[in-house]
Amino acid sequence: MATVTAKRILLVDDDRDTRSWLAQYLTDLGYEPHVALDGDHALRSALALRPDLILLDVYLPQPAVALEFASRYRDRVPADQRVPIVAMSASDQLPTLAQQLGANDTLAKPFELGALAKLLGKYLDEPADPPAVEAAEQAPPAPDLAPQPETGPA
Repeated sequence: MATVTAKRILLVDDDRDTRSWLAQYLTDLGYEPHVALDGDHALRSALALRPDLILLDVYLPQPAVALEFASRYRDRVPADQRVPIVAMSASDQLPTLAQQLGANDTLAKPFELGALAKLLGKYLDEPADPPAVEAAEQAPPAPDLAPQPETGPA
């Protein structure tokens, strides 16, 4: 039986309360959240953990910190190994900042949990190929149900 590994999400936000409740929500959904509170911590975590998704607050506390993180992440991680980044903010500048970050998507704060769940599904819950069944796990062949001649006394 194969072990299912929870998808890792790196949550980067300088607000302690947001990190706390969002990490708990991600855990409740079955993900493995890891938190970082600034750009340096986020870069170290992204390189060490190899998350499946990064949720990045663009005000850490200023956009320059998030932009620096994104630039250093792109410099250090080969393009084919980079994971999606979802930029988060309550700012009306979110679309522009997300574009500057090279983010894959945005999540405007405050957000509905359904909007977050939809983004998680978009980037993390793509249908997987069905697991291969090994010969030992296959069901035995069905018995031959054709009528058999009677044997024994009549």
